Amino acid sequence: MRTPLFEEHVALNARIVDFHGWEMPVWYTGIKDEHMATRTSVGLFDASHMGEIFVSGDGAVAFLENILTRDISSMKAGKVLYTFFLNETGGIIDDLTVYCITPSERYMLCVNASNIPHDLEWIQKQNLGDAVIEDKSPVTALLALQGPNAGDILKACLDFDLESIRYFTFSELNTPEYGDIIVSKTGYTGAGGAELFLPADKAASLWNSLVGAGATPCGLGARDTLRLEMGYPLHGNDIDEGTTPFEAGLSFAVDMDKPDFIGKKALAEQREKGLTRRLTGLELLDKGVPRQGYPCMKNETQVGIITSGSISPVTGGGIALAYLDVSVQDNEEIAVEIRSKHLRALVKKPPFVQGTISK
Repeated sequence: MRTPLFEEHVALNARIVDFHGWEMPVWYTGIKDEHMATRTSVGLFDASHMGEIFVSGDGAVAFLENILTRDISSMKAGKVLYTFFLNETGGIIDDLTVYCITPSERYMLCVNASNIPHDLEWIQKQNLGDAVIEDKSPVTALLALQGPNAGDILKACLDFDLESIRYFTFSELNTPEYGDIIVSKTGYTGAGGAELFLPADKAASLWNSLVGAGATPCGLGARDTLRLEMGYPLHGNDIDEGTTPFEAGLSFAVDMDKPDFIGKKALAEQREKGLTRRLTGLELLDKGVPRQGYPCMKNETQVGIITSGSISPVTGGGIALAYLDVSVQDNEEIAVEIRSKHLRALVKKPPFVQGTISK
């Protein structure tokens, strides 16, 4: 599959890779260059492979209250929430954002690209009432303009003041050039900026305008290192149906005071029994590259496993996310087993760097 921007990526000589069935750019000039451009100035990412599912109708709120871990009933127009679809055992089917377009009437769910078919099938099965579910993913593009200078680019290209919206809110624009646009401020880099949802057939034109105004095209490689520096989990690596929000340190996105939602009973039981493991960060003290699947050791006993790891382009050192036994404390030194060698690592709660840095 290809996004509406595939030809733009080819024209920019991007290295294209398969990403869960999508032909996506992994980098253009290099991961480090694109990463640092986002931290210091502004990077532009094609996130059009993400899914946009609209839920509306008289039964929308009751339906969403059942399938999501957040309180939807109190959401106001223009608000965004980070939330989950959970299975009956509390495992994470997907992590997503929900946008309140019109309170009690219309909402947009932005889901992970690799999960779109599964998510749609799952939510359709849960829809036993009057909710109307529409998959607008094929006709919707998503551009992520990230970095401290994103506001200047948005002002130049869309005459939009990014400071007019707060974190985890959005605004709707009607533009003659690009049609209706949702401008949100959520982000997956920690560097600030905006996400732009717009008609797929207008995406190339806006992409070229943003690049022309100074945005640096960035691929999946920089997107991954940027989110890792902030400690943001990636579905399929750090969270999945075998992990719960509590284990992943994401309890803020679970409203246990809600009367009920799918998976609540299992989470309540886990909270009562106590956790046996938790997702946290590691910073290598020795030179090496931590990777997914590497064991974490303490006194020659395995106490965890790495789920995501890389070299931080900002610090130059190895950083990782790992599930560790709850007995392992923050700021404790353990070891990561890399090619039969035990490299020293410090248990550190992310983020590993500041979201934006000076040039």
